[in-house]
Amino acid sequence: MEQDTLNILSFQLPEDYKYYLENYESFEGFIGKNFMRLWPAEELAESNNDYEFPEYRPNILGIGTDGGGNFIGIAFRVDSTHSIIHSDFLNDEEEHFLELGTSFLDMLIQLDNGRDWFE
Repeated sequence: MEQDTLNILSFQLPEDYKYYLENYESFEGFIGKNFMRLWPAEELAESNNDYEFPEYRPNILGIGTDGGGNFIGIAFRVDSTHSIIHSDFLNDEEEHFLELGTSFLDMLIQLDNGRDWFE
């Protein structure tokens, strides 16, 4: 994983997502009925900076998009827990975030089991 990615973070990556980055390339395709593009490790820092995550969403690491104007991210909480979220790029307020899972793996399982983005 690129050191730039770690430099933009003020928190530790969840182990399941870190494992994904270290062992897989980017992903673009459907999981269940939902399309997603997960950014590869070498694009994380640039994509997060381009979409101004550090400025406007400082507790969120963007990890990809759904190809329709929405991002997928990891929301880090003050209590050191996190969740995987889905939201449009125009909303920075937490009330607009939809939780997709309590972990990266949980999100993948839920989507594979048929969960829709907007449930």
